[in-house]
Order: sequence, then C-alpha cells, then structure tokens
Amino acid sequence: MAISAAQEAAFTGGTIGVPMSSFSNTILFIFFSILYLWVCWVIVTQWKSWMHGKINFYDFLTRSVRSVFLTLFLGFILI
Repeated sequence: MAISAAQEAAFTGGTIGVPMSSFSNTILFIFFSILYLWVCWVIVTQWKSWMHGKINFYDFLTRSVRSVFLTLFLGFILI
C-alpha cells in the first residue's frame, strides 16, 4: 500500500521530525541505549557486591561476561 504525502507529513510531524526512512534506526538506537545502560548497571552492581564480599570473583566475572555476550549477540542479530 502506497503512502500519500499527507500521511508521510503526519508521521514526520508526529515523531518530532524523524522521517519514515530512518525510523527503524531510531528504534534500534533507543533499544541499544537501554541495553547498554542495563549492562553498565549489571556490571556496577556486581562490582559492588564483589567489593563488599557478598559474591566471589567468579560470580562477578560470569555475570558481567554473560551480559556483555548478550549485548554482542543482540547487536549481531539486530544490526
């Protein structure tokens, strides 16, 4: 189904100036921003737990590496 100029103008106006052609990239950027923030949160929380002696170094290492590998895997799949 073809999109008319009025529909494209309404979409661009509704998405604060993002055109239809680059909207999928915008969604990916938002997703990866949230994903990177999550990975940073995981690593910092595990670091604090390890520093306070609540977990051992092996747990810190495996949880951090697992979150990084998940990020790499999702980046490979989605991009």
